[in-house]
Amino acid sequence: MESTPGRQPVRLGQYLLLEKLATGGMAQLYRGKIVGVQGFEKIIAIKQILPHLTAEKELVDAFIDEAKLAALLNHQNVVQIYDFGKIEDSYFISMEYLFGKDLRATLAKSRGKEMPLGIQNALHIAARICAGLDYAHKLKDFQGKALNIIHRDISPQNIFITYEGEVKILDFGIAKAASQSTITQLGMIKGKVAYMSPEQAAGNPIDHRSDIFSVGILLYEMLSGKRMFQGDTMQILAKVRKAEFDPPEAALPGLPITLYRVLHQALAKEPSERYQTCGDFLADLEECMVGLEIRPSPRALGLYMKGLFAEEITAEGDVMREAVTAGAAQGPAPSVTVAPAATAEPERAISAAPPPAPRTKMKVPVVAAVAGALAVAALLVTYFLLAKAPPAQVPQKEAGEKAAPVSPPALSVAAPTAKGPTVEPATQAGRPSASADAAKALIEKARQVAEGNPAEAVALLSQAAAADPKSIQASFELGRVYTRMKEFPKAIEAYGRAAELDPRFPEPLFNLGYVYQVTMEYPKAEEMYARVVKLEPRYLDEALYNLAIVQDKQGKRREAIGNLERAVRVNPDNKPAERFLNSLKRKQ
Repeated sequence: MESTPGRQPVRLGQYLLLEKLATGGMAQLYRGKIVGVQGFEKIIAIKQILPHLTAEKELVDAFIDEAKLAALLNHQNVVQIYDFGKIEDSYFISMEYLFGKDLRATLAKSRGKEMPLGIQNALHIAARICAGLDYAHKLKDFQGKALNIIHRDISPQNIFITYEGEVKILDFGIAKAASQSTITQLGMIKGKVAYMSPEQAAGNPIDHRSDIFSVGILLYEMLSGKRMFQGDTMQILAKVRKAEFDPPEAALPGLPITLYRVLHQALAKEPSERYQTCGDFLADLEECMVGLEIRPSPRALGLYMKGLFAEEITAEGDVMREAVTAGAAQGPAPSVTVAPAATAEPERAISAAPPPAPRTKMKVPVVAAVAGALAVAALLVTYFLLAKAPPAQVPQKEAGEKAAPVSPPALSVAAPTAKGPTVEPATQAGRPSASADAAKALIEKARQVAEGNPAEAVALLSQAAAADPKSIQASFELGRVYTRMKEFPKAIEAYGRAAELDPRFPEPLFNLGYVYQVTMEYPKAEEMYARVVKLEPRYLDEALYNLAIVQDKQGKRREAIGNLERAVRVNPDNKPAERFLNSLKRKQ
C-alpha cells in the first residue's frame, strides 16, 4: 500500500497514493489524489490504519468511531473529511489537503525570525478555534440528539493555519461522543500533557469545558511567545493538575485589562469558574477586539504567514506542482473495492502532515490545496533571472527577519566587474560566424516567447546551442527558462555548461548558486557564491549577501557576519544586507 520516492503511485480505487507523509501510533498518512472521469483530479490526504493493527478489534473500532464522528463535522474551522472506506482489510479516511503550517511550527518560526504573532493575529486564531469547537460541542446527530463531543487534544500540533489565513482544527482522533461504545478507561490520560485541563491531567471525568482550558493555554502562549507549563513530563503534569503557572499579568505585561480578564476566566482551575461554552469565550474575545479597535482578518493573518514562511512556500509550491503531474502516465491498474463515501464531495481540497521538499529529502510540515500553492508561489517566489538589468534587492519586512536572497542577474555581454578588466563571454570574442548569427537569432526569438510558451523557448534555445556549441548565451538562457519552469536539475545542467565555457564569467555561477539555494542545497550554493565573490562582479555586495544567507543556514554565523560587513562596505546603501547583519549580531 505504500508509495515511496522513485516508485509509481499506488492506485486504490479512485485514489492514487502519491507519498507517505507520516506514521503515528495507530495510522499512517499519505498525500494522495482523487482521479475521476474526464481528467478530474483533486489532491487529498488519506489516513490509513496501520496494517499490523487491523487484527486489533478495539483499535479498528476506535478508527471507525473517529471516521463516523469526523464525517458529521462540517465547519469552516474544522478539517473536512471527504470519504471513509475499506481497502482490502484496511480502513481509510480521506480528507482535505491544506497548504500552511500548524501552530507549533508557526510559533517556533516566529521566535526564530523574531516576528511575534501579535495581539491581532493571536485573538483571531483563538476566536476561530472557539468558533470551530462551539460548533463541535453543540453538534447533534440526525435524530436531533446532542453528541456532546469533546476534542480532548487541543494543542498547537492540532491547530492548522493556512497561508491564506484560514484556521482549522485537526484530528478529532481521540475525541469522544457520549454515545460511543469506545470509552476512555478511568485514569487513562490522553492528549498532550502541557495542554490539558487540570481535571484531564488528573484522570477525572471531563466535559467540553476541558477544551476551553486548552484554548486558554494556546491564547496565553500566542500572546507571550513561551510555554505556559514548563519542565519535564512529570513536572508539567503536576503543575497542570494544580493549574500552577505564571499569572497573565506577570508573563504578559502591558496587555489591556479586558484581555487579562478573558485569560483568567478561560484558565480557571475549576470548570464551574471557566467560560461555560466556547460561544461565551468567543463573544468575549470579539468584544475585546472591538474595545481595542482591532480588526483581525484572514487576509492579515495570511500576509503574516506568507512573510513568516516565505522560503518554505517556494519549496512547497514545487512539491505540489510535482503532485499534480504524479501518476499522469500510469496505466490502468486493478481496481479495489471501496466502501461508499461517508459524506458528499465538499467544495474544497488538505492534509496535516509534511511532504518532503524536492530533491533535498527534507520533511516540511505542509498541507496544501493545489490552486493555493500555485497562487502563493506566484506571489512569493522571486522569479529568478527575469530581469534584463542587474539584480534588485529584495527588501526585508522588518529587522530580525531572515534575509531573502537577491534575484540572479541576466547575462550581459561585456559585463564590467567592480575591479579589474572587463570580462567578455567566449562566444562574443572575434568575428561572429554564420552559425553564431543563427544561434543569436534563435536566442532572440526564444526570449520573445519564453513568457507565454516556455516549451517552445526550450526548443529554440536547444537549436541555438546545437548551432553554436560555444554560445554561453544559449546555455544561459536555457537555464533561465528551465528555472522559470522549476525544472531545476535541467537548469543546473544548462548553467553549468555556460560556466564551463567561460569560468571567468560570474553570472552563470551566481545563478547556479541561486538555484542550489532555493532547492536548499546550501553547501553547493555556498561554493558557487564564493566563486562569484572571487571574480568581484559589479554586484559584489549582492553576491556577498547571498553567500551570507546560505552560510547562516549552515550555522556558519561568524563567516556570514564577515561577508555581510564586507557587503555593507562595498555598498553602504545595501539596506537588506545591513538589516541582516544587525539581526545576526543581536543573536551572538
